[in-house]
Amino acid sequence: FRSQDKSFRVEGALNHVFTRGTAPLCFTPVSCKTQLGSQKVSFQVPQVLVDKINRGFLEVNSSHPVRTIKEKLSAGLSQDFPLHNISSCLPLLHQGHPDGVCPSNIFWITLSPGEAPSTEKTSQGLANAVLCPHFGQDTDKKVQEGCLVPQQFYLRPSLLPHAQAIIKEGAFSPGTLQVLSGPVFRKCRIAPHSMPVFHELLLVLAVSRGTESSWIQMLVDNIKTTLNSLHQGVSGVKLSISLQEATSSGAELNGFAAFEGQLGEIQHFLCVGTGPEPSGSCVGIIRMVPDELKTSEMVFVLASLNLDLLAMLLCGISDWRMLWTWDRRFLGQFPEGELRLFESFSLYPPSYVHDVSFWVPDGVEFDEVAFHTLARRVSGEMVVSIQLRDNFQQPGTGRRSLCYRVTFQSCDRALGSREAAEMQLRLREQIQQHLGVTLR
Repeated sequence: FRSQDKSFRVEGALNHVFTRGTAPLCFTPVSCKTQLGSQKVSFQVPQVLVDKINRGFLEVNSSHPVRTIKEKLSAGLSQDFPLHNISSCLPLLHQGHPDGVCPSNIFWITLSPGEAPSTEKTSQGLANAVLCPHFGQDTDKKVQEGCLVPQQFYLRPSLLPHAQAIIKEGAFSPGTLQVLSGPVFRKCRIAPHSMPVFHELLLVLAVSRGTESSWIQMLVDNIKTTLNSLHQGVSGVKLSISLQEATSSGAELNGFAAFEGQLGEIQHFLCVGTGPEPSGSCVGIIRMVPDELKTSEMVFVLASLNLDLLAMLLCGISDWRMLWTWDRRFLGQFPEGELRLFESFSLYPPSYVHDVSFWVPDGVEFDEVAFHTLARRVSGEMVVSIQLRDNFQQPGTGRRSLCYRVTFQSCDRALGSREAAEMQLRLREQIQQHLGVTLR
């Protein structure tokens, strides 16, 4: 045993109280209702997102750090811009396929029986069917086989389409700032700062042609001031915040920035650092709208911020999973939404390492994102790391074998070795069934 703040002594020591490891939460399948066009539809939530859907972190009565940061940023922006919060409920589902986005990064959805749109919409869907030949995509078998799917629905990976719809309505005046916020969903690889769901704050700024640079600088300066004020209040240390040109940035992009690049051209990265690394981590991007949405007199600046990454950086949270924990001790550290440095529940949470090796089917490209998503699902987000240890090609046959090292660790409870071993066995079964690999 070891105390959090002093060495452990037996003679004359105080009693040390430790909490017992709780049993893992068992989540039952969840159906969700949302607006799709003019209809209300319901769908089954992907298992990996069951504990993250409709959590209400941005609601008025929430004391979660992401809401605090969103409200502080909005308050700061309102001092320099006429602000308009989009209060209407933005639909979770989109139909079709997002242009330029890899299908493996999308959470594809099947509507509940009897919930399909009208026949007219179905025929339109047939005409606009999308071919998705990516191997290992965790969706309908027809999609995995590269067949045409008449109707495709997916959880929104960005608020950008909602912003573009608002721009098309044309009710803007120069300098007006529209604010949209809500959770977005993206399949991604497992990493401490790579999250399948996060809260996006999207700012839409209408400006006169030729004045874009000055307005962008004013917007970034405002955000910098608010973030520095928040961080100094938490730790007393000033943040390193930089606006980097997308074309000249040589730093490796994190998962958030890399996905944003699929949605369209990026002009600037907004990077925040709290340590010695000067470049910091990308927490926001700034882009201009496509030419077809510009007018002869007006252009639109879009700024997207990842509120979850900002909460981690400002509060010293090293693992994104902690933001979604059901453990009451987490919110207990932020009374009435006050931002503070987070204190971990455990100094040395137990971890368990297992390897898995398999042959990849001939002639297909192994989908690593689908593999990571399966690991998330079977473990209930208990996998903290997946590393490729070996990539072997057999002489003569050309067969390819991959070996991955999987590390199991909980962020908020004591994980047992037997539980980790059971998760590893389930993972082996699932990758055979869904990815078509042959175990070694």
